[in-house]
Amino acid sequence: MKLQKIGGYASIVNAFLCAIFLVFLLLVLPRLGLVGPSDWIDPVKGIAASIASHVTFFLLNLVYILWSIAFILIVLSLRERMEASAPNLMWIAVIGVSISCALWLATGLIGIVGMPSSASANDASAYRAGMGVYLGLSNAGDHAAGWALLLIGWAAVKTRLLPRILSYFLILNGIVGILEFVALPLGFVVLLLSIVWSLWLGVVLLRSKA
Repeated sequence: MKLQKIGGYASIVNAFLCAIFLVFLLLVLPRLGLVGPSDWIDPVKGIAASIASHVTFFLLNLVYILWSIAFILIVLSLRERMEASAPNLMWIAVIGVSISCALWLATGLIGIVGMPSSASANDASAYRAGMGVYLGLSNAGDHAAGWALLLIGWAAVKTRLLPRILSYFLILNGIVGILEFVALPLGFVVLLLSIVWSLWLGVVLLRSKA
């Protein structure tokens, strides 16, 4: 199977992962008392939520691990598609996505392996420190992914090897992802944009003959 076909399937999977993550943020976590970032870093609320539903947090962190796999497959497939026309941009994008996927993988593993132990021990200090690292890695991964998407969108506009509007969606998602650390609610915009371009890109790659 050509890499672009694999990237097409990975892109569609990425859209579903983004939708699942939104459901967790908007519906599941608020029912556990975690409405926003201030609640996530609150050790009392965070520990209580973790003890109340271990499975919820396991699945949430599993999304980070699956994201890291899907996203790197998407970018590698796009590198195959556009490398001949924009080699420098695509290689820098691959470096950026490698960094972001490593950070997301670390986020997911910390959430699955590290955070439950501090919650079960009811150690507020350890939980607060762990959550600081957790959120820092997550935001750093989003920031690196934003640069990767910005470069991919730029390469797509330059080479015209993707639909033009899709290319601008990638650029917009990249810019918002880069700025997410300034205002965490921008993460919701990133997720919504990611659902749109991931589904669209998946169709484009799966229909491609190249």
